Amino acid sequence: MRQDQASQAKVIPLRKPGTPAEEEKQKKVVGATQAAIDGLPAGSGEWKVKGVLGLVVWCGARKRAFRLVRRVHGRLVKRTLAAESLAEAKREAIRVWKSLVPPPPGAEPIPTLAEALEAYISSKNLAARTREDYAATIRRYLADWFARPLDALAADRAGFRRRMLEVERRHGRATAALLIRTYRAIHNWHRKVLPDLPESPTTACETPRVKARDWAMSDDELRAWWKRVRTLPAVKRVWYLTALFTGARAGSVTALRWEDIDLERRLVRFRVVKGDRPYVIPMADRLAAVLADYRAREWMENREGWIFPSPLRGGEPLHARIKTRGVAPPHRLRHSMRTRLAEAGAPPDLARVALGHSLGQNVSERYITTSLLVEAVRPFINDVAEKYAEILGWNS
Repeated sequence: MRQDQASQAKVIPLRKPGTPAEEEKQKKVVGATQAAIDGLPAGSGEWKVKGVLGLVVWCGARKRAFRLVRRVHGRLVKRTLAAESLAEAKREAIRVWKSLVPPPPGAEPIPTLAEALEAYISSKNLAARTREDYAATIRRYLADWFARPLDALAADRAGFRRRMLEVERRHGRATAALLIRTYRAIHNWHRKVLPDLPESPTTACETPRVKARDWAMSDDELRAWWKRVRTLPAVKRVWYLTALFTGARAGSVTALRWEDIDLERRLVRFRVVKGDRPYVIPMADRLAAVLADYRAREWMENREGWIFPSPLRGGEPLHARIKTRGVAPPHRLRHSMRTRLAEAGAPPDLARVALGHSLGQNVSERYITTSLLVEAVRPFINDVAEKYAEILGWNS
């Protein structure tokens, strides 16, 4: 009898425990948004927050709680987080995890935003103007975040996106786009050597598209410009004429020394340029005459050899961001030069050489040696200069 009962008994195989990866797949998952968290039913138990390592939310009958569940040296560790929202839980999870797993000896600590900015601008090979712009942009719009570590900012993507949208609303699309690009560059530069640093919070932002400005000056605008410029002191007047006839950036013109000018061969070399790519262009005959006359009669001699020395600061040139009341921004002269070169029939490659632009990324353009094209650019530079002289009434 016992034998028959034994033969009729069901053999229930023991369930083989799953691997950690399989167990992970069996967990309930909720999206990493506050709306998704708020929509979880009461009493539904534990949910894994998608895309956030080790972060879970427990939904009890009356309340919810965020927890960090991760393995430390093979041991499963659970910690309840002091957080009410998802954003707070992400930040708290990073802090708790760091306390559970101290960094290895000699590991780089995660810098604060202030430390990250300083390390970036002091270590990268950036032009002085670029360093100033990066620092000014971050300090103006993110100063209240300076004490926050980069990983905490990365965890608060929603807060970062709100700040970028606020900057766009209050200061414009161009400012918001510049701020996003600047922060992304700083964050990603540090991430190359900090493997535990999450991706940049700028991934939660759409970089605003900024329409190119139609800044080239019409004939009438150029005549009004010259009417004001011709009344300025010699150093500023010739500065503006140099910018007009070369199309160079303001900082490049300001940094010129006489050693950069060859009046005999009629060449000008710009040393301080964007992207640290010095370039040489032919000097228009009109500009050579202006500079020769200026040096002979009106130039303020200085030991440093600045062509445009500051009348207020001994030993220094004019301020790189030169501004004059009633005169259009200098960068409009650069737009005007590019437009007038097109009007004169300059091929795109020669126009890029004239303005010190890179020649592009395709194989054919990379084969071009710009120093061999200087004389090819000269006729177009002189054509534009003669057009300017005609518009400004110099020929009469």
